[in-house]
Amino acid sequence: MNAESAALSPSLSWPREFLIAVSAALFLAIASQISIPLQPVPLTFQSVTVLLIGMGLGARLGGSAVALYLIAGSLGLPVFANFQAGLAPFMGPTGGYLIGFLPAAILSGYLTQEHHKVLGALLGTAVIFGLGFVYLSHLVGSTQAWSSGVKPFLVSEPIKLLILCLFVK
Repeated sequence: MNAESAALSPSLSWPREFLIAVSAALFLAIASQISIPLQPVPLTFQSVTVLLIGMGLGARLGGSAVALYLIAGSLGLPVFANFQAGLAPFMGPTGGYLIGFLPAAILSGYLTQEHHKVLGALLGTAVIFGLGFVYLSHLVGSTQAWSSGVKPFLVSEPIKLLILCLFVK
């Protein structure tokens, strides 16, 4: 299902939409465990999966799926990277990235619905890394936040985004 059909289809009943959102949140939880343990921010497939969900399901349904993921994790289900859960991940070095997931999914979903998938992928990534950088800067300073929270991802993110744009309709 592409972003247009998920977002515009009046035939999706709320139970079906809920099942799709739960499935996407579960997919995100699984992708979050694929991790290269960099410090203080691990390299995971969370960010690209957030964008895939937003772009594939549209702004509303994709945003709902990411919101479910964030709520599940904050309530104690071990869905965040390295099976973390609760509010501690929001207070530590990954907090800004986690906070950026929801607006990134909504923005990338909306722009994809409007036939701007590359822009959606780029701006969604900018939201995640921008909020991650700002939040991490408050914890470790901007120089350290750049060198450990953004710079290590400057090679991997464009590759993931290119692959993502090839797969999203």
